[in-house]
Amino acid sequence: MQRFERIYEEHRDAVLAYMRRRAPESLVDDLVADVFVVCLRRIEDVPRDPLPWLYGVARKTLANERRKRRDVPLAPEISHEAAYEPGPAGDPKLAVAFAALSDADREILRLVAWEGLSLRAAARVLECSPVAARVRYHRAKSRLGAKLGSAASFRPNPKGVTE
Repeated sequence: MQRFERIYEEHRDAVLAYMRRRAPESLVDDLVADVFVVCLRRIEDVPRDPLPWLYGVARKTLANERRKRRDVPLAPEISHEAAYEPGPAGDPKLAVAFAALSDADREILRLVAWEGLSLRAAARVLECSPVAARVRYHRAKSRLGAKLGSAASFRPNPKGVTE
């Protein structure tokens, strides 16, 4: 029980932010609670670095909710998505280009740029190999750059991400 409490205290805000960027505000608290119910039930399965595992549970929880409820919008319609601010003033052109990407492209970019995960950790969330995550990330950046009109327009490269 102590381990669960420590995980909850350390990662609740990150999971909450993750959900807020992907789900309607009316569902966020319930979805976060569902993530931590799974965590408590499967505490023996939680790895030493629990955040990527929690994000993986959050992705599945949100996918289940979308299947259950047809009125749960996909990410581009979420107000937090359009409000993405790559810099202090925000960039409406970037928000439009980002929204035009596929769900898979947006997710790998979110995991790396917004959630601050390394590509190895993003691979754990997406349940793919680190090599596949690296390829997905590179392709998503290229597609976003093309939508912006320049491949150099978007180059998030948080710590731990090497290309």
